[in-house]
Amino acid sequence: MMVIDIEDLKKAKITITLIFINVLIFFLFNLAAPEEILLIFVQINRNIIENHEIWRLFTSMFFHADPIHLFSNMLALLFFGATVENNTLISKFQYLLIYFVSGLIGNIFSLLLLPLDVISLGASGAIFGLLGVAFVMIATDYQPLLFFSLFYLVFFIAYSFAPGINYWAHLFGLAGGILFGYLFYTRKKKIRFVS
Repeated sequence: MMVIDIEDLKKAKITITLIFINVLIFFLFNLAAPEEILLIFVQINRNIIENHEIWRLFTSMFFHADPIHLFSNMLALLFFGATVENNTLISKFQYLLIYFVSGLIGNIFSLLLLPLDVISLGASGAIFGLLGVAFVMIATDYQPLLFFSLFYLVFFIAYSFAPGINYWAHLFGLAGGILFGYLFYTRKKKIRFVS
């Protein structure tokens, strides 16, 4: 059964580290630094395209707009991150690959599909990647929970279309996570079963 307890949280060292880094960056940049400094790191498509500030695709994953944005993302990261990180079929390296590549996929599609002057920030694309992997794990091994996980997934996707939310980062981060879930979890299970 997919249940997270305190021992699972203690073992999820990468997830806890990512949460710590996100919270630390929020306090350092949102509360202590001037806004001009924050704007160097968030995703502004015009700056990426015209000034080749490619780092923004990566750094924007660690910045959040306000405490609610930070809290909701870190809560989701705690739950889905611990679920994926503690699964024995997924290595620590694969976990990091899922997180960062899903976030980058979401940000790249945001670059392609959002207007030039939109400011985008947050770990949502990366977290939706973890959500995608968790969904694949449920679909593969916990079919009785599939209806509830589909409902939950639809809720998260519907919420993504609220004003001020980068739904492209969510959708494409999720797509990346589902692909990684197949490659790192379902496919590996099939290979082990056949061997």
